[in-house]
Amino acid sequence: MRQRAITVSGPWFLWINLLFCLFILGRHYFSPSQQIASVTASVPVLEILMGLILAVSSSAIFILRMAHDQYAEWLSKFLYGALLCISALWVGCFYVFLASGDSRIVFPFAALLIFTALISLYFDGRVLLSFTLPIWISILVCNFIYPSDLTLLNALLYLLLAGLFESGRRILRGWFVLAIRREQENRELIKQLQDLANNDPLTGIANRRSFHLLLEKAMQRQQQCGTPLSLVMLDVDYFKKYNDHYGHQAGDECLVKIAQCLVDAIRSTHDAVARFGGEEFIILLPDAVEQQAIEVAERLRLNLQALSIPHAASPVMPYVTISLGIATVIPGTTSTRLIAQADAALYKAKENGRNRWQVFQHY
Repeated sequence: MRQRAITVSGPWFLWINLLFCLFILGRHYFSPSQQIASVTASVPVLEILMGLILAVSSSAIFILRMAHDQYAEWLSKFLYGALLCISALWVGCFYVFLASGDSRIVFPFAALLIFTALISLYFDGRVLLSFTLPIWISILVCNFIYPSDLTLLNALLYLLLAGLFESGRRILRGWFVLAIRREQENRELIKQLQDLANNDPLTGIANRRSFHLLLEKAMQRQQQCGTPLSLVMLDVDYFKKYNDHYGHQAGDECLVKIAQCLVDAIRSTHDAVARFGGEEFIILLPDAVEQQAIEVAERLRLNLQALSIPHAASPVMPYVTISLGIATVIPGTTSTRLIAQADAALYKAKENGRNRWQVFQHY
C-alpha cells in the first residue's frame, strides 16, 4: 500500500518542487532590486542548484509516467532516491540564502516545502523524514551560524513548525493505517461472501454454481485447443437408508469424509471437485482422456472402501459405497450434454449393481 501511495502522490510532490524552483529562479522579476542585491553574487550557485532540482524532478516525473507497471517495486525505490537527492539540493539552496543574509524568504519556503512533503509522503515515515529532516536541521543550525535580526524569532518558528509537522504526521498516519485496516476488512468480507457463493458450506468443496462456471471455462478451452475433457459423476449408494439408520448428523459427517476422498483422489489442483446436490458429487478432469478418468474413479472407489464407513442398512456392502458415471467430450458435445452423459452412465452403474463405475457409451 505504501508503494502504491508513493507512486501516486510522488509526481504531484515533484511538480511542487518544480514550481518552487521556477519561482526562485524568477523571483527577481517580482521583487525590488534592493531586496535581492545581497544574493546577487550567489545567483550562479542558486541557478545551478535550481537547475539540478529541475532536472532531477522532471526526469523522475517522466520515468514514473512512462513506466509500464505503475506499481512496480523499483519505482518506489527510484522515487525515494530522487527525493533524497532533491532534499540535499534544497539544503544547499537554503544555505545560500542564509549565508547571503536573505533569511526572510527561507522560512516561508521551507515551511511550504515541508508541509507539502507531509501531505504527499505522510504514509511512509522513512521517506518523509529522510526528505524533511535534513532541510529542517540545516536551516535551524545555519540560522545561528549566520544570525540576523530575526534569529530568535526564526528559531521559535522552526520549533513550532517541528511540533506542527510531527502532530500532523501522526494524525495523517493514523488515518492511513485506519484506511488500510478498513480495506483489509472489506477484502476479507468480500472473500467470505465469494466463498459462501462458490463453496458448499457443509463439505467446503465447490458447489453446483461454481462447478458450472468452471465447466464452461474448461469447455471453451477444449473447443479452442482440442484438448480432452472428462467428467466423473458419483452418488452415494442408498444414502437415504444411511440417514434413516444413523441420523442426519452422521449423514453430514459421511458426506464430509466422501468429499475429502474426492479431493485426495484427483490428479492435481487443475481438477475440480464439487457437490452437485444432496449426496451427489461431480469431478471435472481437464486434459483427461477416458482411461485417465477411469483411473481416478477406481482410485476414489478404493479409497472410500479403505475408509470402511459402516453402512448396516446397505444391500450392497456393510460399508458406504458409491456408484460412478464417466463421460468424455467428443466433437459437438456441449456442457449440458456432457453432464447428461455422465448422469446416464451413473444410472447404468446403479442398474448393474452399484459400487462400480460405468463409462458412457457413444452410439
